[in-house]
Amino acid sequence: MKKLSWGTKLAMFASVYVIGILVFVGFSTTQDINLISKDYYPQGIAYQSKIDKIKNVQTLKEKVLVSQKAGVIQVQFPEGMRSGVSGSIIFYRPSNSDNDLRSDINIDTAGLQVFESDKFINGRYAIKIDWKHQGEGYYQEEAIYLSK
Repeated sequence: MKKLSWGTKLAMFASVYVIGILVFVGFSTTQDINLISKDYYPQGIAYQSKIDKIKNVQTLKEKVLVSQKAGVIQVQFPEGMRSGVSGSIIFYRPSNSDNDLRSDINIDTAGLQVFESDKFINGRYAIKIDWKHQGEGYYQEEAIYLSK
């Protein structure tokens, strides 16, 4: 059997290296990229307003309570905020943004909004509540693990 020269070995190594890089690039282009937000740059610019809303929540005597009971998720607003509340509730799924759910705030006279848990898959969600009451903005975020 004939020995390979160092030039032939170098050419074989370089060829295997280039083929490996091309396979890696091809594989990486087929992967889904889930960003936290599609418009993260404008949200980053407006982050100070979010900080102000978080500070407003910290001054409240009672915070919004999120609970899971008997196949439903309940969002309970404080007693002083039973009317005149507008905003949105986002159920953010960190592992896959396709499973996120966004809903406008529509509370009853008891300050309660109910979500059926069959709309969700099991796992961790971050519940982001962004609301206004009497012209003042509030933002609260809470993690919850949903299991049916």
